Amino acid sequence: SLVSNWELLMYLGLGVAAAFAALLFMRVLYFSEDVFQKWRIPGWAKPPIAGIGIGLIGYFLPQVFGTGFPAMESVLRGEFGFWLLASLVFARIVATSLTLGSGFSGGVFAPALFIGAMWDGAYGKIMHGLFPFITATSGAYATVGMAAVFAAAARAPVTAIVILFEMTLDYKIMLPLMFATVVSTLLASRFEP
Repeated sequence: SLVSNWELLMYLGLGVAAAFAALLFMRVLYFSEDVFQKWRIPGWAKPPIAGIGIGLIGYFLPQVFGTGFPAMESVLRGEFGFWLLASLVFARIVATSLTLGSGFSGGVFAPALFIGAMWDGAYGKIMHGLFPFITATSGAYATVGMAAVFAAAARAPVTAIVILFEMTLDYKIMLPLMFATVVSTLLASRFEP
């Protein structure tokens, strides 16, 4: 929930951070697709090569495997530290980009939620550390961040807001959710039309 009206400024920052994360995700994904497309090796050889990279990432950070929902639940409860959250963001971006770029099947919905939860969970830890009396815990920021990153990456703010509301069934998070999601979508659209 919104702890203080001042916290809307923090959610403005969250929208900016979410747009940055979505832009980074999209650019790395497109770069990976371009690299794999330019490789002059048989198509069947590309997924195993990517699989080695994904396996190495997963060996050190197994939270990146699968949908990532158990890790997201841990973030919402505030169980991960800042550095783990930051590491998981970049690991998931690279793992998803290798997966899709090489020709493996998959999508961007669950990865965008994962990236948003980790990235904005880390942002929430910083905000709550700096302003503990006027901000919610990092779990609230991770929750809003899931929708904000997905909305910015997919250019679907209304869909993201509705999905997150269905997940939480909590009206108290709606104002920060709408605010951050619209900011992230507008910024991402501006910098990556």
